[in-house]
Amino acid sequence: MQHPRYALMSGPDAVALCKDVRGLYGEPAHPARAVHELRDCRPDGDLARAVAQATAEGTAPFGTLHLRTRDGRASFLDGVRVLGAHGDTVTVESNGGPRRSYAWPSVHCADLVRISPPEPPERTHADVTFLGCSPRGALRDAIAAGAPEFETVRYQVLDSVGNGQHEDTAGPVVAWDTSATHHGLLDLTVSFPRAGLIPPGRREVWDLFHGYEGPAEPGTWRRFTGADRVAWMDLALRRRHRAPEVTPGATYHLDGRDVIDEDTFSCALGEAVLGPGHRLMEEDLGGITLVWHHSDVARACLGVLPFAGRRLPETFRQIVDGLRDEGVQVVLD
Repeated sequence: MQHPRYALMSGPDAVALCKDVRGLYGEPAHPARAVHELRDCRPDGDLARAVAQATAEGTAPFGTLHLRTRDGRASFLDGVRVLGAHGDTVTVESNGGPRRSYAWPSVHCADLVRISPPEPPERTHADVTFLGCSPRGALRDAIAAGAPEFETVRYQVLDSVGNGQHEDTAGPVVAWDTSATHHGLLDLTVSFPRAGLIPPGRREVWDLFHGYEGPAEPGTWRRFTGADRVAWMDLALRRRHRAPEVTPGATYHLDGRDVIDEDTFSCALGEAVLGPGHRLMEEDLGGITLVWHHSDVARACLGVLPFAGRRLPETFRQIVDGLRDEGVQVVLD
């Protein structure tokens, strides 16, 4: 298949290449709250303090709880609130169920048992259909054998040359049928977790970077905020090998109208030096002249006095001083 937009993965292998998708883009659902018991548990430290607070006040916030059970499994619960304790059992509420943890456990207990009823599947999952697919390998064999469904797969979003822009768990393939829109191909339906749906703005980011050349106009990062802007920045950084080299002695012009924090400065600087859709990595900027237009915007938003204590966003003065320390002649306009 030429120029697939999506791939379905099982282990290291692509089991389908697909032209399009229906149902993937929408506002993700918040994980349903679940109640668990930590059994044969002897809380200490932060958990002991939370148990004491819950005993006195009814509940107590905790945050992320990393634990290990007697079967050796390390997991964590997110958004935890302690509801109370009875004997050696601690009751907690969390965002959904446990997930595998790679952090050092703060709590050891014999068992982690969910006591709240599971959410019905129609509330936790939705059908996402990958359109115009060419199955291969194990999935093709399962379809040929008349299997009722196929194991849980991952999906990748691909650019025009087949590089992955995004990858995540999809779910089991629960149905397939002849594609109504792509001749000779199949549509594959996946039972997809609603919490994993992709906000529509993310698709716009991926579409901007789909072609080999990337965005043609400067400032596309201005369209996005939050996680969508982070996705833009990530894809822009991946394209560094396609950017021109920095020219010592050259003058570059930075449009500072929307530079209000470190991220927007990074986006604007990358595009000023390398062109639309690019970010700087570790380039040597020594010897260049940077004309920072509308620098008053960043000065007003970032301030001039350094923060004290823990690491916080850089101020306008720190950014300018850092550039000058690198040998950049900064002209504030």
